[in-house]
Amino acid sequence: MSNRRESETEIDDYIFCSKCGKIIPSNANNGICTKCDTPLNQPVVHKRLNTNKVWEEYFPYIEVRPLQNQIIESISEENNNQKHIIIQAANGVGKTIAILAALLPICIKKKKTIVYCCRTHQQMSRVIEELKMIKQLKPISGIALRGRKELCLHPIIQKFALDAANAADICRYLKKENKCKYFSNIAKTDIKTKIEDLTKKQVLDSLEIFEIGKSFEVCPFEISKKVIPNVNVVAASYQHIFNPGVQANFLQNLDKELKNIILVIDEAHNLPSTAVDISSNSLSNFSIDNAKSEAIKYKMGEIYDLLDALSLILLDESSSLEINEEMSFNPDDFIKKVEKSAGQKIDEQFLKSLDRLADFVKEMQVKQNKAPLSYTSAVVSYLNRLLETKTRDDFAHFILKTESKTGNISSKLLTQSLDPRSITRDILDSVHMSVSLSGTLDPIEAYASLIGLQLENLKSLSLPSPYRKENHVTLVVDKISSKLEDRIPATFLKMLEVITETVESTPKNVGVFCASYVIMRSILETGLERAISKPLFIAHQGMSSRENDKLIQDFKNESRKKGGVLISVLGGRSSEGSDYPGGEMQSVIIVGIPYARPTPTVKASIDYLEKQFPTKGREFGYNIPAITRAAQAAGRPIRSLEDYAVIMLLDYRFARHYYKKH
Repeated sequence: MSNRRESETEIDDYIFCSKCGKIIPSNANNGICTKCDTPLNQPVVHKRLNTNKVWEEYFPYIEVRPLQNQIIESISEENNNQKHIIIQAANGVGKTIAILAALLPICIKKKKTIVYCCRTHQQMSRVIEELKMIKQLKPISGIALRGRKELCLHPIIQKFALDAANAADICRYLKKENKCKYFSNIAKTDIKTKIEDLTKKQVLDSLEIFEIGKSFEVCPFEISKKVIPNVNVVAASYQHIFNPGVQANFLQNLDKELKNIILVIDEAHNLPSTAVDISSNSLSNFSIDNAKSEAIKYKMGEIYDLLDALSLILLDESSSLEINEEMSFNPDDFIKKVEKSAGQKIDEQFLKSLDRLADFVKEMQVKQNKAPLSYTSAVVSYLNRLLETKTRDDFAHFILKTESKTGNISSKLLTQSLDPRSITRDILDSVHMSVSLSGTLDPIEAYASLIGLQLENLKSLSLPSPYRKENHVTLVVDKISSKLEDRIPATFLKMLEVITETVESTPKNVGVFCASYVIMRSILETGLERAISKPLFIAHQGMSSRENDKLIQDFKNESRKKGGVLISVLGGRSSEGSDYPGGEMQSVIIVGIPYARPTPTVKASIDYLEKQFPTKGREFGYNIPAITRAAQAAGRPIRSLEDYAVIMLLDYRFARHYYKKH
């Protein structure tokens, strides 16, 4: 809180960057723009602070836009008496800096930590970027976290780790066997002191942490663990808060309980589906068969017998299924059938035996300088989940048959969560306060209900679009339908004609986002690449994150040439995880409405939600997710007030009142 009298004002000097629009204090960063590294030789401008408002001390820009002011005032302590706030506001409003300016005074006064949950590393970096601007005004600190896999310097993890959980396993065994010099080095007094001096009360992106670790040959992940207890803001992934296993370690490292956290959920429309994914689990016959091989190798006969029975019964139950078909199963009946065939109970003692085998396999692999991978771990994880949820009505159980892109057919057991609240409700009840943000949360009632917030206990704010109408044109092509019964060659030919005309009428880049891979493949097979004069970038199913990132960057680079065309599916990394500002995508084409396939899994979700929210099940579980995916993709080119785009909607249903109001 400022000690100045109410009548006093303060004048600060700022320099404006004409290239990117940033405004930074004139004495900051040696006259170099902190965003784009442009030398700042523009005239100094002045910012007058009304020191009656504490948040203004944390706002580093020359003016507050009206919509930003609404966000800040809705959150600031003097105006808010609710624990939970939901804000719907489009990109370009300046949500990130508004949220930070409003929450930092509360965080500092009440000795809390802001955990700013983001979906992508790019969004985390944006939080850090704004914090660095604020740090020019106030002595605040922050850090962006990445997973162990991304921050590890050890060659075994870099080469073999499949995901974050696997990286954690490898790390644990490497440390146990004293095979990680990067971990050992952090205990050296001289290095420890230097790192503490470098990181104390700083604002650090994860890549900066990585470079510090690399310079001193010290584990960057361990450095971040040392830093986070003392920072004001942590930019993290959803997993750090909403995945129970990850959360436990995160809170331990943070040295805070949930009640001491101010939680920000960015791109909050993703939270319900993320929570459901975290709670769900699956097991393929491929994993079971590899676990059998581990049991044979280490002479675990009883374990082998049960795994063999599990594999055979799964294959038998799925034998009548077509590829991509699924059926529900009764967990108790399935477990009894496996136990009878194997002559062995699936109980706590058996699961402990499985766990010991998995640990032994990993230890042996580390001793042989191999990645500690065990398929038995996947079996343990799934069977534990199956036993935990077999009598719960907020879970359903299915057997699926799928085909990989290499043509391998697999049978799979799936335990599917039906209710995001099993993950979100207790967390949101426990935190000090929460702020949910997104441009697509309409209706807010649906989002609040699905994550377990009571409408009477929250404050909501829906802001109007900040964009000028002339900056974007939205057109519905009403003579095209993507319904299953209308997916015939003539329909795909019409789609191709509209796409081709749009591509040839657009000076540079065009994005084409399809409701499904089936539609995308059909458009490609109809001759998209031959029909257009620009290079085509295809986001194939099953691409790795790295492959996708390269594809997107190559596509963006075409905006500086003669333009290119990106084709992908709605709901994927390309349509939600990437932005295309400043002409990187001048036209966007949405092909069809991305409804989920009407599978038993989807039906179970709708039926469950209908029981929980009478008359709302289909809307909450089917309609709104599809509309949100389409809206997210349609907004990808328009990320600032200066961007412009043509948006083409290729399905007559987009013209209906229900879709237009969303």
